[in-house]
Amino acid sequence: MDSGASVTQGCARGEMPDRDRPTAGARTWLLVMLGIATGLDSSATTTRAQETTAPAQPEEPAEQDWASVIGKLRQQVYQRPGHPATRKQLAIAHNNYGLQLAGQGQLAQAVLELQEALEIDPTEPGFAQNLAQLHLRIAQQAYAEGHEPTARQAIERAVAVNPKQASAYALLGQIEYNVQRLKEARRAWETAMQLDPTLPNLKAQLDRVVAELPVESKFERLSQVWFDIRYTERLERPAGFDIRDTLLRARREIGGDFQSWPKQKLVVLVYSAEQFHQLRQDTPEWVAGQFDGKIRVPLPDKNLDKAAVTGILFHEYTHALVHQLTDNRCPLWFNEGLAEYERWKGQEPAWRTLRPALAAGALLPWDALTSQFSTAASQVEVSLAYEQAHSIVHYLIERYGFWRIRQLLKAFANGSPPETVMPAQLHVKWPKLQEQWETWLRERTKIPAPRR
Repeated sequence: MDSGASVTQGCARGEMPDRDRPTAGARTWLLVMLGIATGLDSSATTTRAQETTAPAQPEEPAEQDWASVIGKLRQQVYQRPGHPATRKQLAIAHNNYGLQLAGQGQLAQAVLELQEALEIDPTEPGFAQNLAQLHLRIAQQAYAEGHEPTARQAIERAVAVNPKQASAYALLGQIEYNVQRLKEARRAWETAMQLDPTLPNLKAQLDRVVAELPVESKFERLSQVWFDIRYTERLERPAGFDIRDTLLRARREIGGDFQSWPKQKLVVLVYSAEQFHQLRQDTPEWVAGQFDGKIRVPLPDKNLDKAAVTGILFHEYTHALVHQLTDNRCPLWFNEGLAEYERWKGQEPAWRTLRPALAAGALLPWDALTSQFSTAASQVEVSLAYEQAHSIVHYLIERYGFWRIRQLLKAFANGSPPETVMPAQLHVKWPKLQEQWETWLRERTKIPAPRR
């Protein structure tokens, strides 16, 4: 499967064991890109009333007690109701207090203060800009936490205050795309492009949805509680194969291992083999499934039997789960190893590429595994990376138990690398851990170390 736009993020392979990568996907780039646009502007606060106000920085909240300042200015406004300079000072104080609260993470209260500033002085553009950016920040936070309805509401408020806020439309496009509302996503991204064509990755996202629309807009829809399944109408489902049952089984069994059952509905797109490769022309032929925020798989046909598609679905669903649990911070090779483990669980691994490499003493250093999941790598190199990652995860689960895997994922979610996380969690030094895995692997496969 593919967890991002690149093959290295997760792909299931065709005739070989399926593989994908976790999707760092659209959500990741969008959050990073929008994060640049959420700094609030305190420049409007420096123009007047210098004796009572000072610019507040969101990252470093001013020490000024703005609540007290506001109280005193309100008394002055009451005493001098027709004095415009005092009202201006009061608006600035509310603005600065809002910035201070935002810097402290009190976003709801910050919104009220900025709204008050704008109501007092609607002529100051800086107030409107600050309020719109704060709404966008709330939208980003809600989106990152999986609360997309809340994010959508915050975006609506942001563009109501500032209709030219390109980043808000970019995020709205991503939200629409995630739930397969492709026409609405295209509309939002086109608006964002008109307002600011320099936004990172925006053109690529727009090009992608434009390419997908002619195919996916014609898909039929299967209703299911946890999955939004779309498929091409002319595909005939093979006898004995129901993708809904397979997905529910994946959710139940893989969720049991990870102790996680997401409440958000996951989009699953089922293509003919021709459609799948038509829309994924930038991926190698061995890619048989992808996860990029949505699970994308071909339906079983004469070249891909039911068992293979079931394996692809289990592989890709694992990527979806790991993506959510680690906020897309799981090392790629570990993510692929987990997906392969779930795909082959209960079966004896063939490891057709790993065995010869083990016999020849040509195993990959763990630090080099991620680089092998590349479109530039040969099929043999990619296969070795998948199988070796699978074997490492298999060893860790057998040796330490799946609960340790869950602990590792929690640590990966904090952004720490495996060479730091694994020794700390498993109480084994990094080189020693690799040695122990290789010893286990040779014992399991009965392949001795090559003679020197």
